[in-house]
Amino acid sequence: MTPQPVWILLHYEIAADVDEAEEDETILSERVVGYYSSQERGEAAIQRMRSKPGFRDWPDGFRLYPTAPNREVWSDGFVNMDEEA
Repeated sequence: MTPQPVWILLHYEIAADVDEAEEDETILSERVVGYYSSQERGEAAIQRMRSKPGFRDWPDGFRLYPTAPNREVWSDGFVNMDEEA
């Protein structure tokens, strides 16, 4: 039995990068807004949240992604890029 997909809604505050880094944008913050049982419910949440305090300052910062339940994302750990090896 294949698990039903879950949709995760994230919100980012993104600024233009001020140095010559490879990326064109700098993420100032990232928030998990919620988890939804369908893409349509996630999109409806975006419409509801867009005018709320904080979110209305960054109305295009929403990202909705499909994911699977019971799945580890960082199963091998992670490296802190600020620390030197």
